Amino acid sequence: MSLLRHFLISITCVLTASSAWSAVQIEDTITYLPTAQPDNAACTWEPGIAKAAIAHSEGTLVPLSGTPTAGDTRLSIQVIGFKLERSPRESQYTVRMRANVTQGSKLLATQDFDEEESFKDSQTACTALTQIGTSLGESAGEWISQTRLPACDEACTGLHPDETIIVGAEVLIGDADAINDTVRNDCHFQTALVTRLVKAFNEGDTPPRAKLEARSIDIEKYSGRRLILRVNNVHALGGGGLSGPKWMNMSGELRDGNMLVGSFRSHTRSGRGLTTCRSVDSLSESTVEMITEWLSNPSLDAKL
Repeated sequence: MSLLRHFLISITCVLTASSAWSAVQIEDTITYLPTAQPDNAACTWEPGIAKAAIAHSEGTLVPLSGTPTAGDTRLSIQVIGFKLERSPRESQYTVRMRANVTQGSKLLATQDFDEEESFKDSQTACTALTQIGTSLGESAGEWISQTRLPACDEACTGLHPDETIIVGAEVLIGDADAINDTVRNDCHFQTALVTRLVKAFNEGDTPPRAKLEARSIDIEKYSGRRLILRVNNVHALGGGGLSGPKWMNMSGELRDGNMLVGSFRSHTRSGRGLTTCRSVDSLSESTVEMITEWLSNPSLDAKL
């Protein structure tokens, strides 16, 4: 049975959601990276990808027709990883596929999908590849049906998903009384959380498409791809459970040029921590886990 690991990297750009998008045309030609060439040229498994994508897109996708124009919104598919592992009794294909939505030369949305399928020596490899193609197409169709595309005017340059994401070296203060002096000065919360986040995102089980990098800059004035983090409230007292609940509220935005790619508000609760700083550390650990997961697949107005 196929094991689908849906989501490796998903980036969806949200600027101004259009209320009446025309259908997205899906290209019928599947391309391959030079390093991801298929080993079975006789197996025509690719057509099943587009067919399954259209069937699971809830009307969002239609076949490519007519002469394309600069204003058309199109979805193209590229195989970026293709691997065959052989063993005496059973072999396995692993395929990574990238779906890109473009308008002219501007990238509006992109997502990678992984799929793997095992087959025994008594089975044909083509059957396994066909099943992989169908599963990948279904995932792409479901994704595009749930994706809000931006209204990308002349000033819009589209997404740049391979560029490093820059985050300020310190978490910004959202509200004047968000943290007290102990949390700020003794616990070094603002820098410690960023350091932990960069490490967690860059060194996760699935390598990110682009790294996260902390810089000592005014992140709100930076024009490139950036993550803006704000702390809105931290309530953390020592004493463990005896001192009552502890919580941390944060918010953040992922921007690419003048485009808002995603945003979140998080709320973390904890009863751990014999000291204030240990309480803050426990809250930060949980918050970083949530932000890391969101940043790997950012969405608008997420509640973490």
